[in-house]
Amino acid sequence: MGWKIFSHSVFLLNHNLKDALRISSPLIVAMVLNLVLGGAMAIDNLEIGQSPNTGANLLLQLLTGIAGLWVAVAWHRFVLLEEHGGSLPNFHGARMLSYFFVILLMTVVLAVVGAVAGGVAGMLFGSFTPLFLVVLLGIAVSAMWIFYRLSPLLPAAALGKSMGVKQAWEATSRISGAVLAAALLLIFFSLLSGAAAALVMFQVSVLIGVVMIGVLQWAYTMVGISILTTIYGIAIEGRDI
Repeated sequence: MGWKIFSHSVFLLNHNLKDALRISSPLIVAMVLNLVLGGAMAIDNLEIGQSPNTGANLLLQLLTGIAGLWVAVAWHRFVLLEEHGGSLPNFHGARMLSYFFVILLMTVVLAVVGAVAGGVAGMLFGSFTPLFLVVLLGIAVSAMWIFYRLSPLLPAAALGKSMGVKQAWEATSRISGAVLAAALLLIFFSLLSGAAAALVMFQVSVLIGVVMIGVLQWAYTMVGISILTTIYGIAIEGRDI
């Protein structure tokens, strides 16, 4: 089932590639600006001994974050509601704000719990011992599993649906292992293709490698959003894949 969730998410992107490019156009523009302008400004600042994170760079990162929220909400709504929009995706400001607060709250809570668990593990097993590193890996995987178990909260926010933590947790109980497997598959293929792009960048052409990395970053961002959409469709709407 984990492979089916992952492969269906890839299928959603591939089968609707034209719409995916249209809907994700704000993110693509933001990523290109961040790469070209942000990279150039960071290099200039490093050359004169200043921090690469200037106000202009931070503004570009903020715009990229807003574009990411815009695209995530629009993609969820396209797949689940068949909402097409125009040449640009519909801008649902209230839904984007709700989406942001949900993901922020989930991230902060999991980060705090993970930090506390890591601190306890450090006291019990000693810092940077093999056992401690294994426990840290287990904490990271557990946090990711909890995130994906609660992930229906995000598409629900995009759709304007009311959903609580308990409802999301119970809805994903029958696919609890599959959601983790899908997330691990996304990470595995992301690392594998990223390594291939880096090899091209350092062995064949820096330009081609950078372009590949940009395309792969876009693809895995969209597949990641599709995985959240697929989990919602299965767990909440009872869809088959």
